[in-house]
Amino acid sequence: MKCALCRRTTERLICANCWNYAIEKLYNFPTKYVQLEKELIPSRGKVSEKVGGSKEPPLPVRLEVLYLRSGGISKPLMKHEKIIRKEQRHTGITFRGEELNRVKMTCQYLTAQADWIFTNYVDADNLAKEINSIHKQISTALGFRSELMTIGTCPTTLDDGKMCGAKLQVNPATLTSFGDIKCKACGATWESNKWRLLGRVLENADD
Repeated sequence: MKCALCRRTTERLICANCWNYAIEKLYNFPTKYVQLEKELIPSRGKVSEKVGGSKEPPLPVRLEVLYLRSGGISKPLMKHEKIIRKEQRHTGITFRGEELNRVKMTCQYLTAQADWIFTNYVDADNLAKEINSIHKQISTALGFRSELMTIGTCPTTLDDGKMCGAKLQVNPATLTSFGDIKCKACGATWESNKWRLLGRVLENADD
């Protein structure tokens, strides 16, 4: 069986590393939701600028941010939460008030149930995909762009004797001479004192 995200061989539909990575993103959604508020209003040019072509005023809000702030985060997650609560015989979802509370409470519940979901929930892979999709939408809305650079495929040998083969990526802007390079698929870590060895392994892989 292959992990639905990294395609690494695993016993479940999603591997532990991809699942844990998704939960890390989920944990930060309430904070990201608050950060989105300042992105609602589109930036304007200088007052002296003239806008030609159309007499219509600019849109009062950024629609993609409005979508995320009005259910784009909570609704997909709460669909999974509702099913998980039913399977575990937990109390159903009750009224949660404003949208921020919905985001907070569904993220808190899913994070607290992360181990059970990973082990028992048949739709755990789709939940992880949903989390990753929301994360990408939020990052785009906030103006974040991935700076990751692919340096090769992970050469780590797995328990079954096969090479991991997942993309090995680093952020050159944050990588320091004392940092680590970690494969998000298998979790293998290449410490700074092993970089030279890693480089030789990757070079040989390309030959």
